[in-house]
Amino acid sequence: MVTAAQIEAGVAIAEAIVSAIVKAAPAIQQGVISSLPYVQAIAGLIQGTNATQEQIDATLAQINAATDEFLKPLPPDDGATTT
Repeated sequence: MVTAAQIEAGVAIAEAIVSAIVKAAPAIQQGVISSLPYVQAIAGLIQGTNATQEQIDATLAQINAATDEFLKPLPPDDGATTT
C-alpha cells in the first residue's frame, strides 16, 4: 500500500524534475536555433560543393563562436519563470 508520504515524495520529485527542465529549456531552445545555420553550412560542405579552405575556416570559426556563446553560464534566476 502506498502511503500519503510516498505520494507526496513522488510529487516533490516530479516537481523538481519539471522545474529543472523549465530552467534549462530556454538555453536548449536557443542552442538549437543558433546551430541551424551552422548545420546547414556543414551540410553544404559535405554535399560535395567545392568549398575553399577559407570557407571551411570561416564556418569553423562561426561554429566555435556559437559554441562559446552557448556555453556561457545563464544569468541568475530572477524569479520570473514559474512552473
